[in-house]
Amino acid sequence: MEIINPGKEDYHIHSFNFSDGMSTVDEIVKFAGEIGLEKIAITDHCQVHQNKRKFVTKNYYNMIDRWKNIHNNVKVIFGVEGDLLNEKGDVCMDIQNITPEIIILSSHPAPVYNGDSKKITEAYLNAIERYHNKIAFLGHPCSKYFEDDIQIMPIIELCNKYDLPMEFNCANLVYKKTNLQNLDLMLKNIKRIYVNSDAHMLNELKELRRIGFQYLSEKGYN
Repeated sequence: MEIINPGKEDYHIHSFNFSDGMSTVDEIVKFAGEIGLEKIAITDHCQVHQNKRKFVTKNYYNMIDRWKNIHNNVKVIFGVEGDLLNEKGDVCMDIQNITPEIIILSSHPAPVYNGDSKKITEAYLNAIERYHNKIAFLGHPCSKYFEDDIQIMPIIELCNKYDLPMEFNCANLVYKKTNLQNLDLMLKNIKRIYVNSDAHMLNELKELRRIGFQYLSEKGYN
Protein backbone atom coordinates (compact mmCIF):
# COMPACT_ATOMS: atom_id res chain seq x y z
CA MET A 1 0.00 0.00 0.00
CA GLU A 2 1.30 3.41 -1.00
CA ILE A 3 0.63 6.47 1.16
CA ILE A 4 0.40 9.31 -1.34
CA ASN A 5 0.91 12.10 1.19
CA PRO A 6 3.25 10.75 3.88
CA GLY A 7 4.74 14.16 4.57
CA LYS A 8 3.58 17.72 4.93
CA GLU A 9 0.41 17.66 2.84
CA ASP A 10 -3.27 17.51 3.87
CA TYR A 11 -6.02 17.26 1.28
CA HIS A 12 -9.21 17.38 3.37
CA ILE A 13 -9.85 20.58 5.34
CA HIS A 14 -13.06 22.58 5.90
CA SER A 15 -13.29 26.36 6.18
CA PHE A 16 -15.65 28.84 7.81
CA ASN A 17 -15.91 30.83 4.59
CA PHE A 18 -17.44 28.10 2.48
CA SER A 19 -18.99 25.43 4.77
CA ASP A 20 -18.82 24.19 8.37
CA GLY A 21 -15.24 24.76 9.48
CA MET A 22 -14.51 27.06 12.43
CA SER A 23 -11.54 28.85 10.83
CA THR A 24 -11.31 31.12 7.80
CA VAL A 25 -9.23 30.29 4.74
CA ASP A 26 -6.60 32.83 5.80
CA GLU A 27 -6.47 31.49 9.36
CA ILE A 28 -6.04 27.95 8.04
CA VAL A 29 -3.27 28.93 5.66
CA LYS A 30 -1.36 30.95 8.26
CA PHE A 31 -1.55 28.11 10.78
CA ALA A 32 -0.63 25.51 8.17
CA GLY A 33 2.61 27.38 7.64
CA GLU A 34 3.25 27.60 11.37
CA ILE A 35 2.97 23.82 11.81
CA GLY A 36 5.13 23.04 8.79
CA LEU A 37 2.60 22.00 6.18
CA GLU A 38 3.70 22.67 2.61
CA LYS A 39 0.55 21.90 0.62
CA ILE A 40 -3.13 21.83 1.61
CA ALA A 41 -6.51 21.43 -0.04
CA ILE A 42 -9.45 23.33 1.39
CA THR A 43 -12.31 20.99 0.50
CA ASP A 44 -15.65 22.31 1.64
CA HIS A 45 -18.97 20.50 1.45
CA CYS A 46 -20.80 20.43 -1.87
CA GLN A 47 -23.89 22.50 -2.56
CA VAL A 48 -26.44 19.71 -2.05
CA HIS A 49 -24.92 18.97 1.36
CA GLN A 50 -25.05 22.64 2.29
CA ASN A 51 -28.64 23.03 1.10
CA LYS A 52 -29.91 19.89 2.82
CA ARG A 53 -28.25 20.80 6.11
CA LYS A 54 -29.26 24.46 5.80
CA PHE A 55 -25.77 25.94 5.92
CA VAL A 56 -25.65 29.72 5.82
CA THR A 57 -23.83 31.14 2.79
CA LYS A 58 -21.08 33.42 4.06
CA ASN A 59 -18.99 34.14 0.96
CA TYR A 60 -19.38 33.82 -2.80
CA TYR A 61 -17.37 30.82 -3.94
CA ASN A 62 -16.09 32.58 -7.06
CA MET A 63 -13.87 34.58 -4.69
CA ILE A 64 -11.43 31.65 -4.74
CA ASP A 65 -10.27 32.88 -8.16
CA ARG A 66 -9.20 36.19 -6.62
CA TRP A 67 -7.74 34.87 -3.38
CA LYS A 68 -3.96 34.74 -3.01
CA ASN A 69 -1.76 33.39 -0.24
CA ILE A 70 -0.01 36.46 1.17
CA HIS A 71 1.07 34.72 4.38
CA ASN A 72 3.67 32.08 3.52
CA ASN A 73 4.80 29.54 0.93
CA VAL A 74 2.10 26.95 1.59
CA LYS A 75 0.58 25.79 -1.70
CA VAL A 76 -3.21 26.06 -1.42
CA ILE A 77 -5.67 24.18 -3.61
CA PHE A 78 -9.42 24.59 -3.44
CA GLY A 79 -11.58 21.49 -3.70
CA VAL A 80 -14.96 20.08 -2.82
CA GLU A 81 -16.12 17.21 -0.67
CA GLY A 82 -18.65 15.90 -3.15
CA ASP A 83 -21.58 13.77 -2.08
CA LEU A 84 -23.03 10.52 -3.31
CA LEU A 85 -26.75 11.20 -3.80
CA ASN A 86 -28.44 7.92 -4.73
CA GLU A 87 -27.96 4.33 -5.90
CA LYS A 88 -27.64 5.48 -9.53
CA GLY A 89 -24.31 7.01 -8.57
CA ASP A 90 -25.30 10.64 -9.02
CA VAL A 91 -22.76 12.92 -7.32
CA CYS A 92 -22.87 16.60 -6.40
CA MET A 93 -19.45 18.05 -7.21
CA ASP A 94 -20.03 21.79 -7.06
CA ILE A 95 -20.20 24.67 -4.61
CA GLN A 96 -22.44 27.47 -5.85
CA ASN A 97 -22.29 25.94 -9.36
CA ILE A 98 -18.49 26.02 -9.38
CA THR A 99 -16.54 22.75 -9.60
CA PRO A 100 -13.08 23.28 -8.09
CA GLU A 101 -9.78 21.57 -8.75
CA ILE A 102 -10.01 18.57 -6.40
CA ILE A 103 -13.11 16.41 -6.01
CA ILE A 104 -13.52 14.05 -3.07
CA LEU A 105 -16.28 11.45 -3.32
CA SER A 106 -17.87 11.01 0.11
CA SER A 107 -21.22 9.86 1.43
CA HIS A 108 -23.29 11.24 4.29
CA PRO A 109 -26.63 9.94 5.56
CA ALA A 110 -30.05 11.38 4.82
CA PRO A 111 -31.04 14.00 3.97
CA VAL A 112 -27.85 14.29 1.86
CA TYR A 113 -27.93 10.73 0.50
CA ASN A 114 -31.54 10.24 -0.56
CA GLY A 115 -31.34 6.78 -2.09
CA ASP A 116 -31.93 3.35 -0.59
CA SER A 117 -29.29 2.91 2.12
CA LYS A 118 -29.28 -0.84 1.50
CA LYS A 119 -27.98 -0.09 -1.99
CA ILE A 120 -25.09 2.09 -0.82
CA THR A 121 -22.51 -0.32 -2.26
CA GLU A 122 -24.26 -0.19 -5.63
CA ALA A 123 -24.29 3.60 -5.35
CA TYR A 124 -20.53 3.74 -4.83
CA LEU A 125 -19.81 1.31 -7.65
CA ASN A 126 -21.98 3.24 -10.08
CA ALA A 127 -20.41 6.55 -9.08
CA ILE A 128 -16.89 5.19 -9.47
CA GLU A 129 -17.69 3.75 -12.89
CA ARG A 130 -19.13 7.09 -13.99
CA TYR A 131 -16.68 9.52 -12.43
CA HIS A 132 -13.39 7.77 -11.66
CA ASN A 133 -11.62 10.09 -14.10
CA LYS A 134 -12.84 13.16 -12.16
CA ILE A 135 -12.55 12.00 -8.55
CA ALA A 136 -9.29 12.49 -6.65
CA PHE A 137 -10.10 9.94 -3.93
CA LEU A 138 -12.90 8.42 -1.85
CA GLY A 139 -13.44 10.33 1.40
CA HIS A 140 -13.93 8.43 4.68
CA PRO A 141 -15.09 5.18 2.99
CA CYS A 142 -14.80 3.32 6.31
CA SER A 143 -17.15 5.66 8.15
CA LYS A 144 -19.82 4.15 10.38
CA TYR A 145 -22.54 6.03 8.49
CA PHE A 146 -23.60 3.05 6.35
CA GLU A 147 -21.74 0.27 8.15
CA ASP A 148 -24.78 -2.05 8.36
CA ASP A 149 -25.26 -2.01 4.59
CA ILE A 150 -21.96 -1.29 2.87
CA GLN A 151 -19.74 -4.00 1.41
CA ILE A 152 -16.29 -2.48 1.34
CA MET A 153 -14.39 -5.11 -0.69
CA PRO A 154 -16.15 -4.58 -4.05
CA ILE A 155 -15.53 -0.85 -3.65
CA ILE A 156 -11.85 -1.43 -2.88
CA GLU A 157 -11.50 -3.71 -5.90
CA LEU A 158 -13.09 -1.20 -8.26
CA CYS A 159 -10.91 1.60 -6.89
CA ASN A 160 -7.85 -0.55 -7.51
CA LYS A 161 -9.04 -1.25 -11.07
CA TYR A 162 -9.09 2.48 -11.81
CA ASP A 163 -6.09 3.34 -9.61
CA LEU A 164 -8.42 5.49 -7.50
CA PRO A 165 -7.10 6.11 -3.98
CA MET A 166 -9.17 5.87 -0.81
CA GLU A 167 -8.82 8.03 2.28
CA PHE A 168 -7.67 7.12 5.76
CA ASN A 169 -9.71 9.75 7.55
CA CYS A 170 -7.99 10.71 10.79
CA ALA A 171 -10.95 12.64 12.24
CA ASN A 172 -13.21 9.62 11.88
CA LEU A 173 -10.60 7.44 13.59
CA VAL A 174 -10.00 9.82 16.51
CA TYR A 175 -13.70 10.50 17.12
CA LYS A 176 -14.60 6.79 16.88
CA LYS A 177 -16.63 7.19 13.70
CA THR A 178 -14.67 4.51 11.83
CA ASN A 179 -15.72 0.91 11.26
CA LEU A 180 -12.42 -0.69 12.21
CA GLN A 181 -13.16 -3.96 10.40
CA ASN A 182 -13.68 -2.10 7.13
CA LEU A 183 -10.61 0.02 7.82
CA ASP A 184 -8.54 -3.13 8.27
CA LEU A 185 -9.81 -4.50 4.96
CA MET A 186 -9.03 -1.22 3.23
CA LEU A 187 -5.50 -0.99 4.58
CA LYS A 188 -4.77 -4.61 3.65
CA ASN A 189 -6.16 -4.42 0.12
CA ILE A 190 -6.15 -0.91 -1.34
CA LYS A 191 -3.23 0.08 -3.55
CA ARG A 192 -3.04 3.76 -2.61
CA ILE A 193 -4.36 5.95 0.21
CA TYR A 194 -4.39 9.55 1.32
CA VAL A 195 -3.95 10.25 5.03
CA ASN A 196 -6.00 13.38 5.74
CA SER A 197 -7.21 15.23 8.80
CA ASP A 198 -10.75 16.23 7.71
CA ALA A 199 -10.04 19.18 10.01
CA HIS A 200 -12.83 21.57 10.95
CA MET A 201 -10.70 23.56 13.42
CA LEU A 202 -7.03 24.45 13.81
CA ASN A 203 -6.18 22.05 16.61
CA GLU A 204 -7.44 19.22 14.40
CA LEU A 205 -5.21 20.38 11.56
CA LYS A 206 -2.26 20.09 13.92
CA GLU A 207 -3.08 16.86 15.76
CA LEU A 208 -5.27 14.47 13.76
CA ARG A 209 -2.80 13.32 11.11
CA ARG A 210 -0.16 12.76 13.78
CA ILE A 211 -2.53 10.39 15.58
CA GLY A 212 -3.46 8.75 12.29
CA PHE A 213 0.15 8.06 11.36
CA GLN A 214 0.77 6.69 14.85
CA TYR A 215 -2.12 4.24 14.31
CA LEU A 216 -0.72 3.18 10.94
CA SER A 217 2.73 2.65 12.44
CA GLU A 218 1.30 0.49 15.21
CA LYS A 219 -0.46 -1.61 12.57
CA GLY A 220 2.77 -2.04 10.62
CA TYR A 221 2.09 0.43 7.81
CA ASN A 222 5.10 2.73 7.60
